[in-house]
Parts: sequence; structure tokens; C-alpha cells
Amino acid sequence: MKLRFFYLFALLLFCHHLLAYPISPRPLRNLIIESENIVYGKVTAVKENKESLKDWSESHIAVITIYEVLQGKISNTKNVEVYFSPEYSCPMPAHYEKGQTVLAFLDKEKGKNIYSTHALSYGAKHINGKEFSHYRNRILEMKTILEIKDEEVKRNKTVDWLILCASEKSTRWEGLYELSPESDFMSFYDDRKETFSRNFKLNDDQVQKLRHLFFKINKFEYTDLGLVDLIVKEDDPEVLNFLTIHFKKAEKDFFWSGNFLMKKIADLSKRDDLKMIIKKKTKWICLMKIMKKSQRTI
Repeated sequence: MKLRFFYLFALLLFCHHLLAYPISPRPLRNLIIESENIVYGKVTAVKENKESLKDWSESHIAVITIYEVLQGKISNTKNVEVYFSPEYSCPMPAHYEKGQTVLAFLDKEKGKNIYSTHALSYGAKHINGKEFSHYRNRILEMKTILEIKDEEVKRNKTVDWLILCASEKSTRWEGLYELSPESDFMSFYDDRKETFSRNFKLNDDQVQKLRHLFFKINKFEYTDLGLVDLIVKEDDPEVLNFLTIHFKKAEKDFFWSGNFLMKKIADLSKRDDLKMIIKKKTKWICLMKIMKKSQRTI
């Protein structure tokens, strides 16, 4: 998951130059609603597509041996073939490698016995058995919630479900993106006006659950920063101190996401000196990229 966010961030810079943009983010709830099929299995083969290509994302075919079907009409005992491209491009396609176990959200190609991955890279989650158990539970729960007729009850159950997603590291992004989309840089590319989380406010009990979760984090990752905007109070030295301790303890481990954590600390502390450091650092990074690019063209 951490590596996925790194690739997405790097691709943003690349995309601006190519005039291509990522698709709107698709957290788990959206994938469940939109996808025809949800399967968990193992990639047993990868091969080139020998047929004439209609799309860049069909250059290769992954063969997935199905372990379990969570949605759709695919048989548990059969293999399925899925179009994909191994290239890193923008928007980012789904990737499959032989030997990987994957939770795949698939749509059947019309008139063919082959599938495509729904929502590109968002629809292929490379996870282990323990992570799958978390995803499996959340998927089955959401399928039940979606059948509720009373919209208010459905809404309340969905908020609780998103908090449940956020409580597990493996599914944290799936919940936090909808609870606090503006905390994620990818929300810049979310053009869906109906994005769920922008229409509600958490109650005190829900905020307290997330606050308790926040202070139990042992090692920060970029996704975890989405919790801050949900729990922070007007004057909250407890949150600020917690972030500062983690930044000092693991600054070298943050790589690109360290800038986001430092910015969050600067915003909460209202320290203009920190904001100036971030601004200068960002300009320096951009200058280095321009210099490297010019050197390659000489």
C-alpha cells in the first residue's frame, strides 16, 4: 500500500507534463458498488496478448486461479483471464505478476470470455491472507448495508463501516479517503460531486473512536495523516506533540511523505518559520528536478 502511494505521487508529476491525469480515486465502497465481479486468487501465469490491440491496457493477459468469489457469477473452481499492461503510465493500470495473490475487481469484456480490471490500479489489490480476511469481512458487510431500504439507517451504518475500515491498517485508506478526502492529495483529481464523505459530519463518539485509533499508531505512513483532520481540536497540543515525536523519530523513513507530515505540524502549530522551510524545500526539489531534466537533454 505504501509503495502504491509513492507511485501515484510520482505519476502526478509525470502526468502534468503529458497532459494526462489519474482517474478519480476508487475506495472499497465504490469498487463494491461499481464492479461486476470481486474475486480473490493467485496469478498463475502472465502472457502477452497476441491479438490485435484495441487499447494500451490490453497488451498482456494475467491468468488468475480463483480461491473465492465475493461478488458476481464467476465459478470458484475456474481460472479467469484478465487484460492488463505491465507499463507504468498515467492513469496507472492494474499490475499483475506471477505468484501474487490478489483481490481483483473485474468487469467482463462484452462478447469475450475475458475480463478487465475495474478502475485500473484501484481494482487490483495485492494482499496476503490476513489482509484478505479484513477485506473479505468489509466487503460482505457493505453488501449487506447496500440492501438497507431506509436511507438514514444505511447512511449511519456506512459511516460506522468506514470507521471500521480505518481501524485496520490494511483497509485504512479505504475508510479515510471517504471520511476525509481532502486530506489525500489524490482528491485533487476526484471530479465526482457525489463523493460520500463531503456530505456528513462525524458525531462525538465516532471522533473519539478515531482519536483513540490515532494515538495507538506506532509508525506513521502518509495514509495515517487523514486521521488528523478528523480528530484535531481548535487548540490541540496532544495531537501536535504526537506528530512531532513521530517526525523526529522516523524522519528518514518518511521519504516523500515527510513533507506532508511537516506541513501538517506547521499548520497545527501555526509557525510561519516552518511553513517557510517547507516552501523553500519544495522550491529546491523542483529546481533539482529541472536541472536533472536539462542535463538529460544536453
